[in-house]
Amino acid sequence: MKIGILTHHYVKNYGAFLQMKGLYETVKGLYPDAEVLIVNYVKKKHWRKNIIHVLHYRMKTDNPSIYIKKIKQLSVFSKYERSLSRTKSVKNAEDIKKLGLDILILGSDEIWNLHGSGYHSLKFGTGLEDLKTIAYAPSVGAVTDETEIPNEIISGLKAIDRLSGRDDETIKFVKRAVGRDAQKMLDPTFLYNFDADIERENAQSRNYPYILIYDCKLTDSMVKQLRDYADENGYKIIGAGDYKKFYDEVSINLTPYEWVNLFRNAKQVVTGTFHGTVFSIKYKKPVVCYPTEKNRINKISSLLKDMGLVDRLLKIGCETDFTDLLCKDIDYSYTNKYIDAKKEEAEKFLLGE
Repeated sequence: MKIGILTHHYVKNYGAFLQMKGLYETVKGLYPDAEVLIVNYVKKKHWRKNIIHVLHYRMKTDNPSIYIKKIKQLSVFSKYERSLSRTKSVKNAEDIKKLGLDILILGSDEIWNLHGSGYHSLKFGTGLEDLKTIAYAPSVGAVTDETEIPNEIISGLKAIDRLSGRDDETIKFVKRAVGRDAQKMLDPTFLYNFDADIERENAQSRNYPYILIYDCKLTDSMVKQLRDYADENGYKIIGAGDYKKFYDEVSINLTPYEWVNLFRNAKQVVTGTFHGTVFSIKYKKPVVCYPTEKNRINKISSLLKDMGLVDRLLKIGCETDFTDLLCKDIDYSYTNKYIDAKKEEAEKFLLGE
């Protein structure tokens, strides 16, 4: 058997790689006799935009030394992307059909974001209607009820054998588009244990307590609150693969597993991203989620609701509650049961049981 996974394998960020790694390893475990491959389809405009984003020079933050580390970070991402078996380069549906796949899995990540530069009807199964296709936990990102649905994606969505989504907006989108009920599935990073990868690469842990920040647009007043809180409690502040002037340590150019290890050993986490929230939950950390963009608010709100952790969302306008929320403990008992149940559901879904 030959199974292909079509996702954003070329996007240079930690969440994009780790969700791909999680799904790839999970499918290999469920289908031990199958050849599992990443479908090497690249939307050039999307790839270029992502590269430009990574290499953007922030005049008030970056310096030549930091910028060199950002350039090296790109080669690290490329190395790990190539660590997973992939097909030859394909440009369209006809090329994918020629790969001889028995099953094509669409997802995860924002492959269904109609507003994104990575949008293509191919990612909805259009042109692949005769191929057995599964949609595993894709996300529509910033798409809402007001977003117009292109006619070109309808035939693909209708033909997908098993449909699922990662968040509420994706579930609603599928219903609105083709009248089908998609199942809500965990992000693939919840399905896979990265600890063996961390140990294999001998990722080093910090020997001091720290608060981890991942891609979060804190206001100046929040930075002051955080700095005062960290100093009072003897914590350092570090970023997960990023740099800002108030960080105590430069941590750019991390491998994906070094990045995960930062979450695994953090005392507390502050993040504005979906996967920052996921890995905080995965390692049962006290987390404050402060998303400031519509698509991140949608995805994180849906995730926290599912996990029974809605009180970890710091809404815009409530910034004065920041450190109070950071100090608040989390009861993960419901969350752990939910994740265990959904992992079983995910395995059955991927196996078609």
